[in-house]
Amino acid sequence: MLCYNLFIGSEYIKMNKNLFDESKKKIENKVNEILDKEIEKYHDNEFIKDSLKELKRLSSGGKRVRGYLVKLGQMLFDKDDDSFVDLAAALEIFQTAILIHDDIIDEADKRRGMDTINSKYKGHIGISKGICIGDLGFFISYRIINNSNISKELKDEIIKIYSKTLHNTVNGEIVDVELPLKDIYYHKNMDEKVIYDIYVNKTAWYTIIGPVLIGASSAGANEDDKQKLIDMGINLGIAFQIKDDLLGLYSDSKNIGKTLNDIKEGKQTIIYKYAIDNASDDELKVIKEYYGNPNITSKQCSIIINLFDKLGAKKNAENLVEEYTNKGIDIIMSMNVKNKDLFIDFANYLLNREK
Repeated sequence: MLCYNLFIGSEYIKMNKNLFDESKKKIENKVNEILDKEIEKYHDNEFIKDSLKELKRLSSGGKRVRGYLVKLGQMLFDKDDDSFVDLAAALEIFQTAILIHDDIIDEADKRRGMDTINSKYKGHIGISKGICIGDLGFFISYRIINNSNISKELKDEIIKIYSKTLHNTVNGEIVDVELPLKDIYYHKNMDEKVIYDIYVNKTAWYTIIGPVLIGASSAGANEDDKQKLIDMGINLGIAFQIKDDLLGLYSDSKNIGKTLNDIKEGKQTIIYKYAIDNASDDELKVIKEYYGNPNITSKQCSIIINLFDKLGAKKNAENLVEEYTNKGIDIIMSMNVKNKDLFIDFANYLLNREK
């Protein structure tokens, strides 16, 4: 069992909080600087200017964890300067862009406490604007990397990692969108690897591997170390997503809206997979009736939550979070790198966070 101190949400334990806060402020300033320059560039084109303002609006309020992981990736290899800021800003703008597209897919009304593009502009225009603004964010993020003050060889390597991160993220999203359309018997008979593939592609690469690899590469990490970081990121990414799934079902009552949405959408998780694999015929009928039902009530939602717990799905998921977190820590501890404590704190956050 892990016994290290942890940080909650985006706040690190006191030892690391200043580093995180300073990095976050630098990333925020760079994102705003880049987008303000874009807005000024199109001051005489109201359509593009307004779209860029929307991109800037939705770029505010993020935790900047992915940008910070670029910094940590550099620090593993003893590089501690501000060269991470441009790369971190590119990743943060990419995150906003993909979340804008994700909001369209999920038909979400709010993001970071603000109206999403697809809810602010109703109907087809909201979907169209969201697609275009998201695309714009992708292209701007690529240009930031291309314009960064690093060698061509290093730039090519970072763009390669960035492109792989985007590619894997979209692959994971495709499966995540389409898998719930299959019926419960398809899910019961499929290999759980399908769900782990979503976790690795959509979560691990997007949340951990891509940012850490970009930072590590910019600090001169060798191929062997980069492969170990990928392996570490896979494990921590899986832990992160399973923890997120647990919070989606079993956090406090204030989260009932998210819980309802996850169950309404028939979200494919290792919790759901374990439950249907271990359910009796009668229990399977209950899950089939309610899980993925867009008209489910709060009371029916509670039936599913309690049934998953009774079947051992919750406990199994909690054990998996600890198992994969420990695997990630073991890998980082085996490496000859600096500042390992920062990653141990991050891993413990994955294991212990409450939101």
